Amino acid sequence: MQLFVQLIEGVLKKLERYCASARPTLAGEVYLTGEEVCERLKLSTRTLQEYRSRGLLAFYKIGGKILYKQSDLQTMLDRHYNPIQKPSV
Repeated sequence: MQLFVQLIEGVLKKLERYCASARPTLAGEVYLTGEEVCERLKLSTRTLQEYRSRGLLAFYKIGGKILYKQSDLQTMLDRHYNPIQKPSV
Protein backbone atom coordinates (compact mmCIF):
# COMPACT_ATOMS: atom_id res chain seq x y z
CA MET A 1 0.00 0.00 0.00
CA GLN A 2 2.83 2.41 0.85
CA LEU A 3 4.43 1.73 -2.54
CA PHE A 4 1.16 2.63 -4.26
CA VAL A 5 0.94 5.92 -2.33
CA GLN A 6 4.54 6.77 -3.29
CA LEU A 7 3.78 6.01 -6.93
CA ILE A 8 0.71 8.28 -6.89
CA GLU A 9 2.69 11.07 -5.19
CA GLY A 10 5.37 10.78 -7.88
CA VAL A 11 2.77 11.05 -10.63
CA LEU A 12 1.19 14.08 -8.93
CA LYS A 13 4.57 15.84 -8.68
CA LYS A 14 5.21 15.25 -12.40
CA LEU A 15 1.75 16.60 -13.25
CA GLU A 16 2.34 19.70 -11.12
CA ARG A 17 5.64 20.38 -12.91
CA TYR A 18 3.99 19.90 -16.29
CA CYS A 19 1.06 22.19 -15.44
CA ALA A 20 3.42 24.88 -14.15
CA SER A 21 5.36 24.93 -17.43
CA ALA A 22 2.53 24.26 -19.91
CA ARG A 23 1.27 27.24 -21.90
CA PRO A 24 -2.20 27.41 -23.44
CA THR A 25 -2.22 27.98 -27.19
CA LEU A 26 -4.60 29.78 -29.50
CA ALA A 27 -4.61 28.52 -33.10
CA GLY A 28 -1.36 26.70 -32.35
CA GLU A 29 0.42 29.88 -31.21
CA VAL A 30 1.82 30.51 -27.73
CA TYR A 31 1.36 34.03 -26.37
CA LEU A 32 3.69 35.52 -23.76
CA THR A 33 3.23 38.36 -21.30
CA GLY A 34 5.72 41.21 -21.09
CA GLU A 35 7.07 39.72 -17.87
CA GLU A 36 7.73 36.38 -19.61
CA VAL A 37 9.46 38.11 -22.54
CA CYS A 38 11.65 40.14 -20.15
CA GLU A 39 12.51 36.98 -18.26
CA ARG A 40 13.47 35.05 -21.41
CA LEU A 41 15.53 37.86 -22.94
CA LYS A 42 16.91 39.21 -19.65
CA LEU A 43 15.48 42.67 -20.41
CA SER A 44 14.05 45.39 -18.23
CA THR A 45 10.43 46.37 -18.78
CA ARG A 46 11.66 49.77 -20.01
CA THR A 47 13.84 48.14 -22.69
CA LEU A 48 10.91 45.99 -23.81
CA GLN A 49 8.78 49.14 -24.04
CA GLU A 50 11.52 50.73 -26.18
CA TYR A 51 11.50 47.68 -28.50
CA ARG A 52 7.74 48.15 -28.94
CA SER A 53 8.11 51.89 -29.60
CA ARG A 54 10.84 51.33 -32.19
CA GLY A 55 8.87 48.56 -33.91
CA LEU A 56 11.45 45.88 -33.16
CA LEU A 57 8.95 43.45 -31.66
CA ALA A 58 5.33 42.96 -32.74
CA PHE A 59 2.71 42.90 -30.00
CA TYR A 60 -1.01 42.77 -29.33
CA LYS A 61 -2.73 45.20 -27.01
CA ILE A 62 -6.10 44.02 -25.78
CA GLY A 63 -7.55 46.44 -23.28
CA GLY A 64 -4.60 47.21 -21.04
CA LYS A 65 -2.94 43.81 -21.58
CA ILE A 66 0.03 43.48 -23.94
CA LEU A 67 0.85 40.05 -25.38
CA TYR A 68 3.61 38.81 -27.67
CA LYS A 69 3.63 35.80 -29.98
CA GLN A 70 6.41 33.40 -29.13
CA SER A 71 7.10 33.00 -32.86
CA ASP A 72 7.46 36.80 -33.25
CA LEU A 73 10.05 36.76 -30.50
CA GLN A 74 12.01 34.08 -32.35
CA THR A 75 11.66 36.01 -35.63
CA MET A 76 13.11 39.13 -33.99
CA LEU A 77 16.04 37.13 -32.62
CA ASP A 78 16.67 35.53 -36.03
CA ARG A 79 16.54 38.94 -37.75
CA HIS A 80 19.19 40.35 -35.43
CA TYR A 81 21.46 37.30 -35.38
CA ASN A 82 25.09 38.08 -36.18
CA PRO A 83 27.16 34.95 -36.79
CA ILE A 84 30.79 34.86 -35.71
CA GLN A 85 33.10 35.90 -38.51
CA LYS A 86 35.97 33.48 -39.01
CA PRO A 87 39.26 35.29 -39.52
CA SER A 88 40.76 34.72 -42.94
CA VAL A 89 44.16 33.09 -42.94
